[in-house]
Amino acid sequence: MSVAMFSSLGLPGLNGFIGEFLIFKASFAIAAPFTAVAVIGLLVTAIVFARAMQSLFSGPLANSCGAFADLRRSETLVVVPVALLMFAIGIAPQFIFNIFNTTVVQMARLFA
Repeated sequence: MSVAMFSSLGLPGLNGFIGEFLIFKASFAIAAPFTAVAVIGLLVTAIVFARAMQSLFSGPLANSCGAFADLRRSETLVVVPVALLMFAIGIAPQFIFNIFNTTVVQMARLFA
């Protein structure tokens, strides 16, 4: 859950960072004031995520939640590869760019 939240936030080294970085880099050159407002929104999002993680994962465990078991092996076999893929895309995103490059170039020509 933490990896997914940090990825959605755009933490460097995770897959969400690449998209946010490219969007902010391109939009800052075109509309700097609006991009500055968007960066402030990103900071607010970080505060909201930090508070959500604190309320979800800290504090006493409710009595009704005590019966839940940890992840089973089958669930772990799903979660771990997805989390590793988030790190792989964040660290070396070029293999994703190579997959989508042809389509993006064709769309850019279509709309230009």
